[in-house]
Amino acid sequence: MLIPAAVVGLLCFLFGIFSLNTDIAVDDICNMDIIMCPRCDKYCDYWRLSESCTYAKIQHFIDNPATIFFAVFMSFWATLYMELWKRYSSEIAHRWGLTGFDLLAEPPRPEYLMKLANAKKRKLNVVTLIEEPAVSYWKVKLPSMILSFSVVMLWILLTLAVVFGITVYRMSLMTSEIIYSYSIHYTIYTVPVIAACVNLICIQLLSFLYEKLAHKLTEMEIHRTQTEYDDSHTLKSYLFQFVNYYSSIFYIAFLKGKFVGYPAKYNRIFGFRQEECNPGGCLMELSIQLGIIMIGKQAINSLLEMTIPLAIKMYKTFKVSTGIERAEKETQQNIIICCNQWTEDYKLNEFSQTCLFQEYLEMVLQYGFVTIFVTAFPLAPLFALLNNIFEMRLDAQKFLKYYRRPVPTRVKNIGVWYQIMTTVGRISVISNAFILAFSSNFIPKLVYVMKLSEDHTERGYLNHSLAVFDVMDFEKGTAPEKSVFSNITTCRYPEYRSGPDEDPKYKRPLIYWQIMVARLAFIVAYQNLVSFVIMAVQWAIPDMPRKLNDQIKKEAYRTNEMILQYEAQQAKEKVRKRYRTAGSMSHLSQEEEGNDSRKSSSNRSSSLYYDAVA
Repeated sequence: MLIPAAVVGLLCFLFGIFSLNTDIAVDDICNMDIIMCPRCDKYCDYWRLSESCTYAKIQHFIDNPATIFFAVFMSFWATLYMELWKRYSSEIAHRWGLTGFDLLAEPPRPEYLMKLANAKKRKLNVVTLIEEPAVSYWKVKLPSMILSFSVVMLWILLTLAVVFGITVYRMSLMTSEIIYSYSIHYTIYTVPVIAACVNLICIQLLSFLYEKLAHKLTEMEIHRTQTEYDDSHTLKSYLFQFVNYYSSIFYIAFLKGKFVGYPAKYNRIFGFRQEECNPGGCLMELSIQLGIIMIGKQAINSLLEMTIPLAIKMYKTFKVSTGIERAEKETQQNIIICCNQWTEDYKLNEFSQTCLFQEYLEMVLQYGFVTIFVTAFPLAPLFALLNNIFEMRLDAQKFLKYYRRPVPTRVKNIGVWYQIMTTVGRISVISNAFILAFSSNFIPKLVYVMKLSEDHTERGYLNHSLAVFDVMDFEKGTAPEKSVFSNITTCRYPEYRSGPDEDPKYKRPLIYWQIMVARLAFIVAYQNLVSFVIMAVQWAIPDMPRKLNDQIKKEAYRTNEMILQYEAQQAKEKVRKRYRTAGSMSHLSQEEEGNDSRKSSSNRSSSLYYDAVA
């Protein structure tokens, strides 16, 4: 399914490359001599907008007219993917004989039975008709679940605190620009990359620590079956991982640069000015953050998946071959050195439930990157496809060479993962709509072309989107101490505000509210359009293929016919036994009663036979 998404995303990216020379806004950024206001207080100097020419060109590869089409296409793709997966899942369930499988028929977990070995409370399983130990929902399970999810929320808040700390770190880097004599290019390119790498390290560290905690929390909830245990563990883990991986991306997409203020009155956090977006928007930085986290996560996971099992296998081989294992147990008489197949299998790693969980988690997180933020990174499906091609071969080698054969478990479907992916698909529609409306320049450009431009082109849009500020109106102690520019009276900043000569100055003009209305109207229109497409796809594609549905009905009909035939045969056997008994009795009385009596007995037996068959 990633192949069409990767092709369309690559075509949209190529469209941005080939249409670069015809983009008027990029040409204005590179050629117009505009002096911009400082990026930080006191230490930063004014800078020329043309210094961000390369940044604007790269951003055009992402933020171009084809982005709208790609966003709608990916929303349609996500719905189509889930519908086709339901059909494929139903085929697999039928092939493995799990169509009518019920959760109550699943045996209890050994850990569950061990914990409740001395429990007095017993409950009858309505499916298996076996008494099983049970725990009180109100006294045991509910309090443990409340405690478990409270700890999850605490870790989620910890993740948000880490993102906030990285944001403050980026703010401090902006202030240190002049101290370390860095140019504006350092601020535009290097700061986002460094912050994204630091964020990736924090994400991996928190994921490692939380993984151990999630198992203990789930074990504390005392789940009866392995399916219930897996669903609870999956939900807790994904809630944390969703915030862990996506929170910084959501911040850049929806919060960064939206509440900065203006040079005469900046909104500050701990005395630091909030981060500002480049005049071209934050979409480029969002793409950098998304690309580093997504590609870096995949690279790190692939490396760990291959090195850790190999290292454990080598260690076990060393222990078995040298006799350390015998010395530890002190039960073996001779050193076992790879003499048979079970010895070779003993050296392999044990296949636990966490192995499969990590594979599911990796794919679902990748699905979120591909759908939720695909507008900001059209090449995400392509990188996901390339990763999965290598991942399939690496996993095949890992499971065959480094792990023991897993014990199969009967499950009807992928469980709570399907609900998670469905929810992610719905979030992606809202996310892409808001990214296009607020992080992209699509709506402001559209309003300018339709309402303000005389020739209905983007010519003059850049000058229109930059407000004017009088340098005499800086807050006390925030104006640049040293400047290479002389005779600077005004500077520009990316906002829709009135100029210093207007009354009242630095206030929101009418065009700002018109653009805001257009953005909200676009969100409503986009969501309704995509929702209509989703409903059409869900209506057109049934959850189960018609051929499979007919096959299930045919098998159910044949099963019922076989049951009826078996019951009829049993009834015939019973009637025949009665007939033989009745026949012998009539033979004994035949000499006394004559032929009429024998005929009457035969009629009664026939009547008995037909009644039994009926």
